Amino acid sequence: MLSTVFVSEYLCSGGCRLAESEPSLLAEGTAMLESVLSDLLQIPGIQVRTCVQPGLLTAPEFQQAEQEQRLYIQRVNQPEAEPEYFRQACQQADLVWVIAPEFDDLLLTRTHWAVETGACVLGPDPATIQLTSDKWQLYQVLQRAGIPTIETALLSEAAELPTRFPCLVKHRWGAGGLGLLRFNQPEEWHNWFTGRQADAADLIWQPWLEGKSLSAAALIQDARCELLPIGEQTLCWEPRFLYQGGRIPARLEPDARSAILELISQTCDLLPGLAGYVGFDILLPDRTPQAPVLVEINPRLTTAYTGYRRLTPDNLAAWVTGFSAGASNLKWNLEQAISFQPDGSFQRLA
Repeated sequence: MLSTVFVSEYLCSGGCRLAESEPSLLAEGTAMLESVLSDLLQIPGIQVRTCVQPGLLTAPEFQQAEQEQRLYIQRVNQPEAEPEYFRQACQQADLVWVIAPEFDDLLLTRTHWAVETGACVLGPDPATIQLTSDKWQLYQVLQRAGIPTIETALLSEAAELPTRFPCLVKHRWGAGGLGLLRFNQPEEWHNWFTGRQADAADLIWQPWLEGKSLSAAALIQDARCELLPIGEQTLCWEPRFLYQGGRIPARLEPDARSAILELISQTCDLLPGLAGYVGFDILLPDRTPQAPVLVEINPRLTTAYTGYRRLTPDNLAAWVTGFSAGASNLKWNLEQAISFQPDGSFQRLA
């Protein structure tokens, strides 16, 4: 009997109105969904279901899989109809993989929906999603545990802040860099902040630290944590923040690499509710290049998956979902690095 896996990627699910105004987010979500579906369809004995807005998943491999009834695609014409399709698919699935941004409680809410149907849900438990989605609460937990992270303050509690420039302002429950701002001078801050005190409770402040922006991921299942290769992030800050993909593996000194792996391992030990594919954003400060700091935890699939899958002969989705019956560790081909973009395109580097 076939096992059914329902994969829901919110940005291209047909239920996301933001996709119309932010086409780059739609392209990023589509790249992740296509990569996951392509990998899952290579696993014998499973059927895959998903919901998407019209016009997506038109590649020949998906059309063929539909004809062979290995892939069922629910095309959603009205955003308000998507939640019911989501719940129905959860009820029919043996395993549910929820991919959604953290803002507006989207990942948490959709995970709750899936759990309420009685489905087996891949990923962190709701309490851990709630914690890691809240940058202010996460900062406090990390600080109490002695895990290096970036100084963070709520704007509503920081009458005299920011005290250091440049500085960053982020949405407390943000994701994907939406609304992320950098202020180089106090004048820029005052011009922006005037009249915004009312919604300051949803914003946090952090000092700007010069350094190398990195990311990593872990596959966590049954208290076992396998760390994936560390990657570099490609970020643009002018005229506004823009995530431009990354490079895997990162170019790092051995001591820095060891310190990062230890940092992630400590974080996983601190948060036992982490599960499935989990992403970590890390900064390697220029002033202390052997002392990495944890920036954020992404309790969901990240765009880096599209790069990781190009660096292993193993089926990454099979490992994430637990369908892999292979060796105890993933194999990696790291002699040739991969540069990947948010839309899923990639280049092999010499």
